[in-house]
Amino acid sequence: MIDTASLIASSAIATFVIDSTHRVVHWNAACADLTGMPTVRLLGTADQWMPFYPSARPMLSDLIVAQASEEEIAAYYPGKYRRSRFPGAFEAEDFFPQLPWGGRWLLFTAAPLHSPDGKVTGAIQHLVDITEHRRTDAERTTSQRLLTEIIEGNPVPTFVIDTEHRVTHWNRACEIVMGIPATEMIGTREQWRAFYPAPRPVMADLILSQANQGEYERYYGNYTASSVVEGAFEAESFFPHFPGGGRWLFFTAAPLHGVAGEIIGAIETLQDTTERKRAEIAFAESERRLAEENYRTLFNEMITGFSVHQIITDEQGRPIDYRFLDVNPAFESMTGLRAADIVGRRVLEILPNTESLWIERFGQVALTGVPVTFEAPSEEIGKVFEVRAFRPSPGQFAVTFQDVTTRKQAEVRLRLLASVFENTHEGIVITNTDSVIIEVNDSYERITGYQRAELIGKTPRMLKSGHHGPEFYRGMWLTLLEEGVWRGELWNRRKSGELFPQQLTISVVLDDQGHPVHFVGVVVDITTIKRHEAELERIAHYDSLTGLPNRVLLNDRLQQAIAKAQREQMLLAVCFLDVDGFKPVNDNHGHGVGDCLLIKLADRFRAVVRANDTVARLGGDEFIILLADLADQDGCIQILQRILAMVSEPFLIDSNQLVVTASIGVTLFPLHATDTDTLLRQADQAMYKAKQLGKNTFFFYNGDQDAVEIETQRMIKRVERALSDNELVLHYQPKVNMRTAEVVGAEALIRWHHPERGLLPPGEFLPVIEDSDVMLELGDWVIREALRQMTLWDQQGLRLAVSVNVSACQLQRTDFVEKLEQALREAGRIDDPRLEIEITETAAISDLCHVTRLIEACRALGVQFSLDDFGTGYSSLTYLKLLPVQTLKIDKSFVLDMSRDAEDHAIVSGVTGLAKAFDLTVIAEGVESVEHGSLLLGLGCELAQGYGIAPALSPERLPDWANHWKSDPAWSQAGACT
Repeated sequence: MIDTASLIASSAIATFVIDSTHRVVHWNAACADLTGMPTVRLLGTADQWMPFYPSARPMLSDLIVAQASEEEIAAYYPGKYRRSRFPGAFEAEDFFPQLPWGGRWLLFTAAPLHSPDGKVTGAIQHLVDITEHRRTDAERTTSQRLLTEIIEGNPVPTFVIDTEHRVTHWNRACEIVMGIPATEMIGTREQWRAFYPAPRPVMADLILSQANQGEYERYYGNYTASSVVEGAFEAESFFPHFPGGGRWLFFTAAPLHGVAGEIIGAIETLQDTTERKRAEIAFAESERRLAEENYRTLFNEMITGFSVHQIITDEQGRPIDYRFLDVNPAFESMTGLRAADIVGRRVLEILPNTESLWIERFGQVALTGVPVTFEAPSEEIGKVFEVRAFRPSPGQFAVTFQDVTTRKQAEVRLRLLASVFENTHEGIVITNTDSVIIEVNDSYERITGYQRAELIGKTPRMLKSGHHGPEFYRGMWLTLLEEGVWRGELWNRRKSGELFPQQLTISVVLDDQGHPVHFVGVVVDITTIKRHEAELERIAHYDSLTGLPNRVLLNDRLQQAIAKAQREQMLLAVCFLDVDGFKPVNDNHGHGVGDCLLIKLADRFRAVVRANDTVARLGGDEFIILLADLADQDGCIQILQRILAMVSEPFLIDSNQLVVTASIGVTLFPLHATDTDTLLRQADQAMYKAKQLGKNTFFFYNGDQDAVEIETQRMIKRVERALSDNELVLHYQPKVNMRTAEVVGAEALIRWHHPERGLLPPGEFLPVIEDSDVMLELGDWVIREALRQMTLWDQQGLRLAVSVNVSACQLQRTDFVEKLEQALREAGRIDDPRLEIEITETAAISDLCHVTRLIEACRALGVQFSLDDFGTGYSSLTYLKLLPVQTLKIDKSFVLDMSRDAEDHAIVSGVTGLAKAFDLTVIAEGVESVEHGSLLLGLGCELAQGYGIAPALSPERLPDWANHWKSDPAWSQAGACT
């Protein structure tokens, strides 16, 4: 029979066994060596936790004996445990800093022990040291990073592919030589794209595929095995698709091996050998020319330009370029190109703008042997040649050039003059010295509406509009005869009778003796330009949506109205009108309906105001109305009443009946102000007062309005606009376990990216809007934005719980739970919300029954609740008992001074004790130093947040911070209060 005790004692695997009372009954020598805790110290005790943790907590074997649920196991080993292959057993992996040698990584497995009748009589736990395995993984990561740095810093073009033939490295030298950035190549199997026009394996692909000799010969006819690297191959080829018209490359590909010798990828390096190849070709051509000395004399003495070339083709045999093999002196004289500069070089290298037609024609001669003759211009040289080409040998062609540039230039000039006259967009009219028309072009016919036959023999006076007087024409002719040219604008009449503006230039044409023989008029129809100027004028001064005057034109009208009121000693009313209920129209029906409503409002304004009044749109749903020529305030009131009645009449838009009203603020000139800025500001302030009076009314500025109240309303409206313009953002302050260094969550804190004032904290604007409707909209936005950010973090591998603060007014909404559930569904987080709501004591006890029901309903959705700033309010035990919250937050005002103030220290200690008594989680705010954290840990509070850990971070920065944050050593060693 096997002695179990001896088997455990002699096992090389660290093992201990506990009984049903959680007392240690076996602690073998391997376990004592691993933990540094002797067997005699632990046998018969329940202290098996002691070598592993700083304070008492269940081991995995304790949870097995207690028959804990999987949820309870997860609470102690979050994300670190898994079921074992043995029935009822679990295993986990963790780092234990308290173990000898600076801490160890352990893989531990716990399994139940059963009596013959199936009852759990204890548990056995095995511990395996995996520290070296972890260290090896880290070293492998370091090695991979070092390889990347070596490759990226290598000046030789180098790339690497993995076993899936995907590019993993594409260094900077590769980017420069091949003209393809690494971002386009990394992660793809398109390494062929740098070398070839269609997919085919590069040499590194053949290395990975362990290709046979036939495949290497198929793709790289002349290849060799490397004499330096085992398993590597080398080859040299010409790549016409490379930048610069193609390059010769010498390349080496070799396999990459893993630790066990397996192939894990392939590396390929490149060397540009183009210049060496060119030198070889040039040398060969030089030898050939020496063998043809008899031909040379005739070649040099020819008066016709002569050149010999080698055609260059792509892989499909299509001509793409040609190389100069020889040129004679006549060629040099005609073209200005010296043989010493061009022989051995490609034409596209010397003359990059050479037309493809030349290359195609010469290519056909070299490939087919059929000679051609044609005329062609060379833009690079600026000449026209008569070209004859023939083939002296396969793959080559010879060309004779005859310079016909002078003849062609004369022909082109004549055609150009005729083309300009006939095809220019400007109208041209030519007259004799008596102003009789002798020629016109098609554009002049089109502009005037007359046919050429109707104009020839007449004078331009037939087009006179009557718009200009005799003195205008006398001045025109005087300038023309004295200066030889006249330019200006005038109006003429088309054949249809339509008047049109034109830009006219008249020039005098002189004979050899300097006497006038002709007049040439150039006419430009500027009707479209004039219309465009009028349109620009309209755009600059009128609102594009409603057609009402905009702010620019309003300022001009207001100044004119003030001057008129001063002259006539009348009153001027400046009215600031804001549409009540316009935002819900946009929100519920869309901006298209909102725009349509504004257009219809503008039409009603035009109908109700008088001809000498002005209605302007400032933007959004804000309008300014100037009521002029008022004898007294009563006349203004009658018009305002008509405007209010007109606005409140229903609008029918897209089958929707919409009802809005208006709030109007009014100030009178010159009773309260005399300058435009002050008048507009006073009307704006009076409008806010009209809003406060219940809307759908008007209010006259009286100079005694409450400035604070006005500023409050202005601030509320500004925050509302900030919300709609996406100026508000959430930052997140991390929450951590100071002892275990675990990031357990984050608190969402609102910030305002103010366009002028920069990033504003919530204290700058939240108190002002606390009791407004904007506060409710803001609360809804915060919840939706926090849920959206959690999803983005999940996609990045960061799983965090996020808490949001909810105001008292938001809690009192009857549809709070309904809106919360809708936000969770839209974010796809019903099953895994990880959302916590923080409420203050004051908000919670204002309606304890309502808040209690609300918390229970939210908990059913998986949302947790935290009682914020605990200790600053009533802090009644009754509230803790009745409110179903899960977390207490100790206010930072107590934490900051707890090291100096005994009373604050006692409060923190008391709150921590209350949390334990009520089985609540406790977290402290305001940890700004190591000392704060150590004191809290001594009181048993492990969770904290504050500037000593991290400030509120932008959502983009938080993942990197969470990956690198480490707990202070003093915290991991601090003792806990028992």
